[in-house]
Amino acid sequence: MGMAASQARLLSITARLTNNENSGQSISYSKQRLADQTQQITNEYNEALDATKLTVLTGFNGAVANYEDISYNTMTSLNMAESTKQYVVTDTKGRILVTEELADAFAKSKGNYNLFLSRLGYSQADIKVQKTYADSSQKSEAQAETEQKIHEAWDKYFKSVGITKYMPEHDFGFSWVETSDLDDGSFNIGDGYAAYVVDGKFEPINYEGTTEESKDLYDYAMALTEAYLRVNVNGTSDTGVAFHEQYDLGAYKSAADADNNSALKYYKNIFNKMKSSGYFTYTDTPSKANDHYIYSETTKGTSKVAKNPLKDNYTFEGALRDGTLRLEYYSTSEKIFKTTNISDDTCIQEVRDERAIAKAESKYNQDMAALESQDKKLDLELKKLDTEHNALQTEYDSVKSVVDKNVEASFKIFS
Repeated sequence: MGMAASQARLLSITARLTNNENSGQSISYSKQRLADQTQQITNEYNEALDATKLTVLTGFNGAVANYEDISYNTMTSLNMAESTKQYVVTDTKGRILVTEELADAFAKSKGNYNLFLSRLGYSQADIKVQKTYADSSQKSEAQAETEQKIHEAWDKYFKSVGITKYMPEHDFGFSWVETSDLDDGSFNIGDGYAAYVVDGKFEPINYEGTTEESKDLYDYAMALTEAYLRVNVNGTSDTGVAFHEQYDLGAYKSAADADNNSALKYYKNIFNKMKSSGYFTYTDTPSKANDHYIYSETTKGTSKVAKNPLKDNYTFEGALRDGTLRLEYYSTSEKIFKTTNISDDTCIQEVRDERAIAKAESKYNQDMAALESQDKKLDLELKKLDTEHNALQTEYDSVKSVVDKNVEASFKIFS
């Protein structure tokens, strides 16, 4: 091999050795990054092993306590109120968080408890008969007893507010007058007012009290009067639509059935809380958004909007943990809602979130398998580079020896 050829070959091998070493260094850096990723994945997995969730006592199966994952529906349901406590959820202002159905019923009731109940399919009227006779001589014994019950209900209200003009015993003189603000002129149960015959004319019986007790007595007497007297309503609306309305006792879950009493108490407590503290809800309808209705779709154009804790359990639990939402329970002894929290409430417990842990373990195994696969590929590349490096180094040493001998021979010739 000539001097020039040997030099060229030596330079080529040197370049390949340099490239080989650079490639090896790059792979070493990649393996270091994999090691860092492995550590990160391991740390995340270890943190996930500590994942917890909130559960709430929903009742007992014999002596065994039943717990369910905490959610708005579970916490505030009628079943919860019947089995443990009645809870409500409030914001930092004290406003109660309710379902959209309850918000709609309250907004349309305009403070009328009987109308609020009717929109939920309930009635507090605990009677089973309605007026069906044409004159007093035709009334049945059951109807007479019902009329007496209505009298007694009104007398309790009158006494509570100091009204005496209706108090003397007399024949049944109550009537029910329908009112409506609906477009078709039809009536909702709860719309209207009771009246009493005074000097041959029906005089409206207005609420004149100031206490919650007197208001409850008034609402109850109103419910009885309407349930008994509103039997058939026929007419034509202002828009020319014919209508027929009837208070069908069977169409409502009423207090006449004792099985409905707990539900009526449940809704009464909610109604009073909404009335005294204010309320808010979440809606998927943008046009309904206002101070009481929060628009809750995931995105609105490019802007994020509030997630709905009524439907998203993670959002609900997170809000309870950070204090954005708070819990109150109804004290049956004090007859008020009292503040509680997830730390002190004996019905709420924090437990290992096995499902979240299993999900984290699955992700950990998948991520580690992917990293191990990449690591094996890098090892193969390193092994290949190492083999190539050894071969190049051997060839380099051989060519270098030839070059050195050529140089030495050249010096001898010219010396």
